[in-house]
Amino acid sequence: MHDPDSAPAEPPASHDRPDLQPLEAMRDALQAQVHQLERQLARLSHDLRNPLGAIRLGTELLRRGALDPQQRQVLDHIDSAGERAQQLIDQRIAEAQTAASADEPHRPVALHALVAQCVETLAQAFPGHALEHDRLGEGHCQADPDRLAQLVGRMVAEAAAVATPGSGLIVASIVEPERFRIAVHAPTPAEGEAPGGGGEDRLRDAVRSQSGRLEVMRQAAPPGRTLVASFARAAAAI
Repeated sequence: MHDPDSAPAEPPASHDRPDLQPLEAMRDALQAQVHQLERQLARLSHDLRNPLGAIRLGTELLRRGALDPQQRQVLDHIDSAGERAQQLIDQRIAEAQTAASADEPHRPVALHALVAQCVETLAQAFPGHALEHDRLGEGHCQADPDRLAQLVGRMVAEAAAVATPGSGLIVASIVEPERFRIAVHAPTPAEGEAPGGGGEDRLRDAVRSQSGRLEVMRQAAPPGRTLVASFARAAAAI
């Protein structure tokens, strides 16, 4: 029975109800650090991919010369190791992009300036091909600039893999009212002599992961191939 003279139960002491705000702040800080590491790994993977593409292109050019069986075997080992490393890098980039995509909102990007900076950097990774940058249209686009820069590098690497040795590559940034595009054109050897790029499917997946679409256009005279990645512009020019 209830004792009317008994003291009312006291509420639990404040130290029995821990404040969750410090824990939530710590969690948010840790998540921010993880996302930052993911972005850094994606950039590092991208930086490794360009020189690796140049190495593989060099082995392809050497293979076209006169080689004895031992030299050809060494080149095959180098190319096989490079292909495996490239697959691992592509996988790492895809994982990092997936992890960061939900927390990286698109923002206004000056497309021509971004692509121009990429071309300047890539010219050092592909010294066997002169890179030319064409600009069409004006205005900003909504995009993730880091992922877009990585995509430009992948498109140039894929174009260089099938291009005629010593030929120039044309990289175009195109701004339209509703869409923006990045195109890379490579002159290719005559039919039956062109090397295989082999990365179209991986490149298509990379473009699709950014809500874009990849077109591959081939022409017979003069022989050439153009990669075109198209995206919704998503915002009016500012």
